[in-house]
Amino acid sequence: MSLFNQDTIQRLDKRIASKIDDGDLLVELSPIIKNNLKFTPRPYQEEAFTALNYYLNNPRLRAKPTQVLFHMATGSGKTLVMAGAILELYKMGYRNFIFFVNTDTIIRKTKENFLNPNSSKYLFKEQINIDGVNVNITKVESFESTNADDISIYFSTIQGLHTRLNAPRENSITFDDFIGKEIVLISDEAHHINTLTKKKLSKGEKENFTSWEYTVRRILDSSPENIMMEFTATLELNHPNIASKYANKLLYDYSLAKFREDGYSKEVQTNQVDYQPIQRAIVAILISQFKKKIFASKGILAKPVVMFKSKTTAESAIMEKAFIDEIRSLTVSKLESLIKLDNAILDKAITYFKELDISLQGLIDEIKEDFSEDKIISVNSKNDTDDKQIVINSLEDNNNEYRAVFAVDKLNEGWDVLNLYDIVRLYDTRDATGNKPGKTTVAEAQLIGRGARYYPFQLEDNQELDKRKYDSDLDNIMRHCETLHYHCSHNPRYITELNNALRQIGMFPEEKVEVDLILKDEFKETALYRSGFIFLNKKVKNNPKTLLEYQEPTIVKKHTYALRTNRSASTTILDNKSVKQNKVQANYANKHLFSVWDNNLIQKGLNKIPFYHFSNIRRFFPSVKSMNDFITDEKYFGGIVVEVTGLQKDTNNLSAHQKLEIVISVATKIANEISTKFGDYRGTKSFYREPLRKYFKNKKLSFSVNTNTTAETGKPTMRNDIDQKYFVDLNKADWYAYNENFGSSEEKFLVKYFHDNIDDLKEKFKEIYLLRNERFFKLYRFSDAKATEPDFVLYMTDKNSDEEVVYQLFIEPKGDHLLYNDEWKEQFLQEIEKEAVIELYESQQYKLIGMPFYNKANREDAFIEKLNSL
Repeated sequence: MSLFNQDTIQRLDKRIASKIDDGDLLVELSPIIKNNLKFTPRPYQEEAFTALNYYLNNPRLRAKPTQVLFHMATGSGKTLVMAGAILELYKMGYRNFIFFVNTDTIIRKTKENFLNPNSSKYLFKEQINIDGVNVNITKVESFESTNADDISIYFSTIQGLHTRLNAPRENSITFDDFIGKEIVLISDEAHHINTLTKKKLSKGEKENFTSWEYTVRRILDSSPENIMMEFTATLELNHPNIASKYANKLLYDYSLAKFREDGYSKEVQTNQVDYQPIQRAIVAILISQFKKKIFASKGILAKPVVMFKSKTTAESAIMEKAFIDEIRSLTVSKLESLIKLDNAILDKAITYFKELDISLQGLIDEIKEDFSEDKIISVNSKNDTDDKQIVINSLEDNNNEYRAVFAVDKLNEGWDVLNLYDIVRLYDTRDATGNKPGKTTVAEAQLIGRGARYYPFQLEDNQELDKRKYDSDLDNIMRHCETLHYHCSHNPRYITELNNALRQIGMFPEEKVEVDLILKDEFKETALYRSGFIFLNKKVKNNPKTLLEYQEPTIVKKHTYALRTNRSASTTILDNKSVKQNKVQANYANKHLFSVWDNNLIQKGLNKIPFYHFSNIRRFFPSVKSMNDFITDEKYFGGIVVEVTGLQKDTNNLSAHQKLEIVISVATKIANEISTKFGDYRGTKSFYREPLRKYFKNKKLSFSVNTNTTAETGKPTMRNDIDQKYFVDLNKADWYAYNENFGSSEEKFLVKYFHDNIDDLKEKFKEIYLLRNERFFKLYRFSDAKATEPDFVLYMTDKNSDEEVVYQLFIEPKGDHLLYNDEWKEQFLQEIEKEAVIELYESQQYKLIGMPFYNKANREDAFIEKLNSL
């Protein structure tokens, strides 16, 4: 009987997500992943790992053999989740992995990810080390004679796996390979399976499906401990057959809409060009060159790539030749004729070239160089080599000079290039039926989704490398470097169909409204704005050489270790005497001090763990002079005491081997604790004076039009239909710095609170100003530099002090659903008052206060109590 009744029990992923939301399950990254993956997982990937660990280690929840699915958006890093899952499963004792997928192309790419340390896409650190054991990843053809310390991976297409297992050859994988072994199957692009699940099958499809199911099921069922992990970006959960199949298997769901909303993709704009396809192509490369120049102006060596999409291979070859000829024959007069087009993004590009003093002839010379024939690549042949696949998947690399890609549909799956900025549709046909997007249009939308992966860049230390930065700064030129343009003909019906298809897959934002947030003129005349300050801290490398506030991690000194007793016993069932005798446990304990053990033995144990390389020890413990110092000093390993439990005779006299095992165990725990909780960055406790006017400015904001009429975000406070519980006439509020408040309901409640209580505040304070932080500044948690953006900062000057005492309060209104998840922000804000160090300035004193969260229904009393205590 199934563990789940779909009618009465929530889907598996939702059950786990609710555990996280309720605070019953902590999202955290295990040391195994943190220490061995080359790239730091993103927050949603941490959630995926947390869900996997929770499920696998929960006997009441886990079905055996185990089958789980990760439904994760195109570009969200499914392969990194696979890599982390492999490490976690290795820790659990799994050694043998089968990776299978529908196409050879993805196998080639995945081998680069897993096996080639020289590839920029390789996912692991130079040396994988798990609990003191150096681990290699090995590609195998069978599991007959593998190294017990290795991660052994068999790569295959699903068709190839089925054929080899059912028609075995010498030295090839066979079903016998699985006997007595625990196997992990990793199925990529798993939605191919579900094309058969969704519909009534033909006889041929039935046979294909049955054979596939038989092969995989036979592997999976060969041991109850076996696991199959499926990964896909396109699972049709609204289809009843698929919803039923995966109700108790869908472990983690991260949709493309959520991926885009979280800022991890480029935004997408269609650029309708009423020209012939070849002219459309030239417009696209002008815009591509525009983006390249913007990057260069900021000191970023980026190479935007253009993809030219045709319907057939023959048409693609014709267009490639026409494009090469057009570039060669490009002249100033041709270009002048072309740029007469009334096109907003093209106009911006041409204006920008003029600002850089680039003449049309100079622009042509650049284009002829950047888009010469040797910088164009076609990926349409079935016989494309492995080398070509590697080239096309490494277009971001500095030594890869290709700027243009001609393709039909070979890049629809498995292509994870980040610097694709323009796609040109070289045909004008439609295939819609009624108002429903046709198969071609849906495929185009999916290609756009794949191409919209974000190209990571950073202009300021406080910016996140791999997320959009300018969504709420609509006039910033860098927005063009966060936008993918899809160039097509001017065909309103097609654009409607494409927009519908993009909306269906979650790639196209809902309708947006733009608003202007404007500082009041009277506030700009105040002394605070003209010459006042905001005090902020910085994100800095956790480097003892450059950071005066550096504190070494504390090494936990007391540990326990249970020896293997090697005891065995047999009891007679229902014989109380023998059962009682068997209850005698190995409960003797003896304390052992590392300080009296042989230093060479301890050094030998530490040598097995990369964390204890001396260069790394010095990074965390700058006062350590040598490894001998680290081993003997009681501040470090010299102070460690281990309580060893086991049989009395064993705990008294430990063998050298037992001592070595204890050192490795304790040292691994300490290394994991430090590397997990002691990050690469810290937030400074020193807060630095910055001119207020540098940060707070007028800003053009953009909000999605929310169909939920109760949601306040993006809506002005001073509107006719607003609920009176939120309304404040901000024109008369001399204490509110901006012309409007477009914030959430909780933010509007906060402003209303100050409106209702401003007279009481004015009895104690003068020069009271509340400023909305519309992504103007960040603060960084002291421990690990995790960033937060308090919604408001409040300035007040003490009326009753002989000195000028200015209070700067960081305030965060928080909805009910976020009170628990964002608890770390409140804890950090409240640390500021105790820990912040402020540089003195003339006769002014500044007091920095991080306030408790403001929540009208549940937390207002705590907020008022703190405010009244000032």
